[in-house]
Amino acid sequence: MLKKSLIFAVSFLLLTACALPFTMDRAIESALDRYEQAYIATLENTENLSEDRETMESALKRIKNRYVDEVNLDDLVGEAIKGLQNKENTEQPATSRAMNKMLASLDPYSGYMDPASYARYQQNLDGRFVGFGFRIEMRNKKLTVIAPLKGSSAEEAGILPNDIITHLDGEPLAKYSFPDAIAKLRGPQGSRAVLTILRPDVDTPIKLGLVRRALDLVSVEYKVDGDVGYIRIHSFNRKTGDSVEEALNHFDEKLGGNLCGVILDMRNNPGGLVTAAVRVADQFLNTGNIFSAMNRGKSFSDEDAKKGDRLNGRPILIMLNNGSASSAEIVAGALQFQKRARVFGQQSYGKGTMQTLYDLDNGGGMRLTTGRFTAGGGVSFNGSGLTPDILDTVKKGENALAPVARAGEALNCTVSVQTAAADLTS
Repeated sequence: MLKKSLIFAVSFLLLTACALPFTMDRAIESALDRYEQAYIATLENTENLSEDRETMESALKRIKNRYVDEVNLDDLVGEAIKGLQNKENTEQPATSRAMNKMLASLDPYSGYMDPASYARYQQNLDGRFVGFGFRIEMRNKKLTVIAPLKGSSAEEAGILPNDIITHLDGEPLAKYSFPDAIAKLRGPQGSRAVLTILRPDVDTPIKLGLVRRALDLVSVEYKVDGDVGYIRIHSFNRKTGDSVEEALNHFDEKLGGNLCGVILDMRNNPGGLVTAAVRVADQFLNTGNIFSAMNRGKSFSDEDAKKGDRLNGRPILIMLNNGSASSAEIVAGALQFQKRARVFGQQSYGKGTMQTLYDLDNGGGMRLTTGRFTAGGGVSFNGSGLTPDILDTVKKGENALAPVARAGEALNCTVSVQTAAADLTS
């Protein structure tokens, strides 16, 4: 009898264990049923309903379990339904409309990418890009240029930091969410469009014709300037960590023990991969925290430096401005808080939230805010930015090398004659 009871108990446990992975979350199931009903009522063609429901399900599961704050699934699905019912943007697939509206309701940095856009995004992380050639973000609900990319159509056309992109081929972009606007701006290589921009201190809108080009993104540039090693980091992608290591090797070869210090220029750097930021910061720290991230009041991710400062304590000056954000602020915050470097320039932007990429069932992807950062063991810089140790304001019309010359002086090192002259003639 005992043997039969044991067999029954083991069988019951096995059946229960097998059943657990297939148990549906009731809140998600209810939200999906509501979404499906609206889908059928709104769309004439429902042949993709099953696939679109699966995509929505995978998104809702990620949001419910991973989003930085607790969420209300009914509210989220309500936003998705509004996206389905948006009659101003019916050229987009139903899933794109629903997902864009839903994720935009969470925060400015969460977003959806359809399969084609997601593939292009992955190329960007590898340092490959097709487009007009500027880095932009949403500031005060306006598409604002952070900086044009070197060698791009945007640079050639004269687009400047802080320009606001208002129209594409005469169509206003204000009605679109940030991911939607990005999708509108992207297009095939060689295609042409007219952008309308508003520029600070210019009364009338400016119209510029640009061609979308393929670019190999240069994330890092470097040079020896007198006895200073100068590194300009434009963005953080999969190549950035290796490129900074390459720069430091170059300084060793050229200057050796005569290296006085390093200028790390991250002005107008909007950020990028957190893993790249960790690799960069780790090359200048012997120990201590690089970043920590909190999700719903609990620490869920943090990185500490490994032993080995490539500069052996030589001084570092970090150049920032209000276009420096995210991963750039992680590097600067970690080095500043641990007194490994001083910050020179202006208050940084203050984007202290982590976005994680998730694959979706339809081949697209979701960028989801999953944490809030601190750097170096300090307080959060989200919404406030990093305060410079040495305030420096760029003078209108001055030579581009002039701020670097002033940084070299603050570093107590000797910059080259060319850079010093730029400072004198600015």
